[in-house]
Amino acid sequence: MKKCRKGKKGVCAVLTASMIAMLLSGCGGGNTTGETQAAGTTATGSTAESCITIGVSGTPDLDPAIAATGSSLIAAINMYDTLVHPSDTDEGVTGRVADSWEVSDDGLVYTFNLKKGIKFHNGEELKASDVVYSMDRLLTIGEGYAYIFSDFVEPGTTVAKDDYTVEFHLKQSYGPFLNALVRLFIVSEKEVTENTDASGSYGEHGDYGKNYLVTHDAGSGAYQAVELVQQDYFYAEKYDDWFMGWDNEYAPGAFKQMAITEATTVRTMVNNKELDITDTWQSLETLNALSQIDGVSIAEYSNGLEYNMYMNNQAAPLDDINVRRALNCLIDYDTICKTILVDSTLSAGPTPAGVTGHVDTAQFKFDIEQAKTYLAASSYADTYKDYPIEIVVNSDVADLEKIALMVQTAAQQIGMTITISKAPWVSLIDKMGSVETSPQITIINSAPPYDDAGVYLQSRYSNATQGTWENGEWLSDSTINDMIEDALGTTDVDARLQKYADIQNYIVDEVCPSAWLCDLTERCAYQSSYIKWPLIEEADGVGRCVNGYSQEYYRMEYHTELK
Repeated sequence: MKKCRKGKKGVCAVLTASMIAMLLSGCGGGNTTGETQAAGTTATGSTAESCITIGVSGTPDLDPAIAATGSSLIAAINMYDTLVHPSDTDEGVTGRVADSWEVSDDGLVYTFNLKKGIKFHNGEELKASDVVYSMDRLLTIGEGYAYIFSDFVEPGTTVAKDDYTVEFHLKQSYGPFLNALVRLFIVSEKEVTENTDASGSYGEHGDYGKNYLVTHDAGSGAYQAVELVQQDYFYAEKYDDWFMGWDNEYAPGAFKQMAITEATTVRTMVNNKELDITDTWQSLETLNALSQIDGVSIAEYSNGLEYNMYMNNQAAPLDDINVRRALNCLIDYDTICKTILVDSTLSAGPTPAGVTGHVDTAQFKFDIEQAKTYLAASSYADTYKDYPIEIVVNSDVADLEKIALMVQTAAQQIGMTITISKAPWVSLIDKMGSVETSPQITIINSAPPYDDAGVYLQSRYSNATQGTWENGEWLSDSTINDMIEDALGTTDVDARLQKYADIQNYIVDEVCPSAWLCDLTERCAYQSSYIKWPLIEEADGVGRCVNGYSQEYYRMEYHTELK
């Protein structure tokens, strides 16, 4: 996967007329009922004039130890710094907080030398002890992206040698560890500990600052949290003392993530120049209408997202591999890629095609007769008509119902009953918290946490992520778990990539837990007359980057004089 160049996704709020009026009032905050404003800040600062407003599906989780959804990653990337940053270099990363690093010969010790003088938003200097605290906190809480580190790093094993030197002592080798560090967001130990609820569930760490970080940040990044209104909006302002500096004089002075996906509201706000970038879940029809507005363009980019049809492998009749194979043959892949999720490409297996370590695997095709053959070979050959299957689609994404309806129509041709229901994103997340409540089928996209096929396979098919939205299959296959662990622990790059290839082929040929629909080209409308978006405008075709990094606002330009 290419990284971002120089350039610089829940719940849709039900908007009453009065709330729409409030949202249209601009980027500044106010005294809206239910808002939570960060202490010591104001939502009506002078930067609001150049505030970039973005539509998202659900307000973000601000705690970087929890962040994993699209809107949450965008917020974290703009508010927190990391040791390394995605890049087009051979290593795949360049230093950010880290000035340099070295790796022991056995691949078990990573030593990072930190830049001096980096300030958190609270004015404290970022030091090695903060990096240690951030890793231990992530691992202990065990949410978000903890799983990408937990098999290899234990709490208490990361050490601050001095104020500017930190050592990670791995319990076993982790080939892509350096790349994984783009998901270790560094928090201020002082700020979090001073705002910790001692009655929390993490022993001496209380609640580890989780309540505080619902509405605040403790980072050092380009922007700092100001105001959060749950399922309404999140507002952050430029941090003047950011250590990377502000050479971009047109960088937005603030950003506002607005939980708005309802098409009519989106069109009204874009037309009034009250929404600068829409969410990426608008239908083709809505995007076509938006593109007709003067000064509005359609951006196309890839965060490495792959749309999968999750099948709960522990729910009858989906506990039979041949039923799952039959369902794969009831999907009109070409129509999905060409007329529903436009400009997307047919998936070539269980990892996105652009990610390092992907291999093309055997592909299913839309074939009713083959679906009949698979059903005849299943343990439900004589009884499958007694097992209706429900597809639950995210109500925030209109196009997903179109896909479900196509599958439903095809299934009718072989006597299979499929029903369709809708649920908002937050309800889907709750449903997938247990195997009993997880949908039999749902359609979700996900991306690698960083540029590596192995970690994507881990997020999708290992036991580590069961009970999360990333893994709705509830697959329990010890062979896959062992293969993934072994591959990630392989430091030789060529050998590791071959192991990734073996895993992908095994998943498709021997397990078939899902249907792989398309590698998603994300499309949104944006105000190109006054917003300059280098990732889009400098890309040769579709802009590509690690998930979330498409919207690093400090790299964009906001030209108020052109608005």
